[in-house]
Amino acid sequence: MHTLNVEHAEPPELDLPHREHRRPRRIVSTLTPSLLTESDYFDLSRMYKVSLVFPCTTLGSRFLLYYEGRYSTPFPARTHGFFYFGPQPGLPPLAASLRFRCTPTAHPSSFAAGHDLLRTDGLPWQRVVAQAVVAASPVLREQLVHEGHLTEDALEKWRTRLGWVKGRKARVVCSNLLFALHQPFPIDFGCSIAPAIVGEDRIYPMIVPQIFADQSEGRRRHPFQGSAVAHFERAPTAPHILHLRIVRLLSPVAPSGTQESRLVPPRAGALLAVRYQGRRFKGRLSEEGKPWAVDLRKDSQTAEALRVLVGGR
Repeated sequence: MHTLNVEHAEPPELDLPHREHRRPRRIVSTLTPSLLTESDYFDLSRMYKVSLVFPCTTLGSRFLLYYEGRYSTPFPARTHGFFYFGPQPGLPPLAASLRFRCTPTAHPSSFAAGHDLLRTDGLPWQRVVAQAVVAASPVLREQLVHEGHLTEDALEKWRTRLGWVKGRKARVVCSNLLFALHQPFPIDFGCSIAPAIVGEDRIYPMIVPQIFADQSEGRRRHPFQGSAVAHFERAPTAPHILHLRIVRLLSPVAPSGTQESRLVPPRAGALLAVRYQGRRFKGRLSEEGKPWAVDLRKDSQTAEALRVLVGGR
């Protein structure tokens, strides 16, 4: 899974050993697209870390950003443009995010001709408001309030409601936050899925450990390797049933062994499907699969979390 680390304040540290990978340390005057100036232009190409400060940042604090993980992957070549903040169409206010707009020139007038920086999975590189709400550092929060993107009252309300998950401090990871049905998220067929559903009152953690696994003799085995982008969607004839659709593959699907699996090989554009056993099959798996499904009427952690996506509790 790909993540953006939650921002934090920390003391100065040594630059990276390679001069070409040194991070810029500049003041960003604004995150409002209509107010950008040429001084807000950044070239992040091949950098591993970006250290930003804002006009209202407390002395000694800074805002750290990585492309994917701490030093694991540098920003791609030709990553030059402007940091900005804005809503995500069709999603609630907590999904508004800090993004990076890659532009053809250093002049703000080229903003409209640019495109948002993407992660390696093809989803937007961003820092959502929900991350800033529960993060320890106030750096981003202060700037968003200063520019009028957020209010202190809204932040306090969200921080109280979202700051804790089942009695524990929330760790908000950008790649697994879901705000709405049909919102895409990355999956790995060799792992469980564990998205966090953001509701109005709290964050609903969810984990489905065996969705891509077979259980045999008390052991869990993942029959396929590969990764994809997926989303949840309602069954057309049963609104209380949710399926998982494989939107597109990020890496090829390959079997990890020779054993027969209940999981139908995942295909781009298709619903995730499983084969089942029944009396007429005498313990054998059926030839055809049926869509993997969650019944929202059930009393389970998974159903409780997914009910939030369809507007229920």
